[in-house]
Amino acid sequence: MNLEEATKYMKSKVKEKYKDGTVQLAALHDEEANDFFKEAENYKRLEIWLEELKELREYKKKMKAQFLDDIENPLEPIKLSSALESEIFKYEYRAEHDPQKISPLDYTIIYALKHCLEEQLKEVE
Repeated sequence: MNLEEATKYMKSKVKEKYKDGTVQLAALHDEEANDFFKEAENYKRLEIWLEELKELREYKKKMKAQFLDDIENPLEPIKLSSALESEIFKYEYRAEHDPQKISPLDYTIIYALKHCLEEQLKEVE
C-alpha cells in the first residue's frame, strides 16, 4: 500500500466510523456511538498525518532539487536551505546560551533567506 492508497483508506474509515456512530446514536446506544466517533477521530488524525507526510516528502524533493546548469547561482534552493538551516541553528544556540547576542539582523537574515527560498521554489513548480 502506498501513501496515496493509505490516505484514501483512512478517509473511507473515517466515513465508515462516523456512519456507524450515527446509526448507534439513532438507536440510542450512546456509548457504542461514542466508541465509533472516537475511532473516526483516530482515523482522521492518521489521515492528517499521512497528508502531512506527503507534503513533507514533496517539499523535501523540491529542497533537494539542484539545477546542474545553474550551479553557480547563489540563490539555488539547496544553497538557500543550507544557509537558512545554519542561521536558524545559530539563532537557537544564541537563544539558549546568550540571548543578549540576538539582534534584529538575525531575524532579518532568517526572513530574507526564507523569502528567497520560497520565491525560488515557486519558480521550480
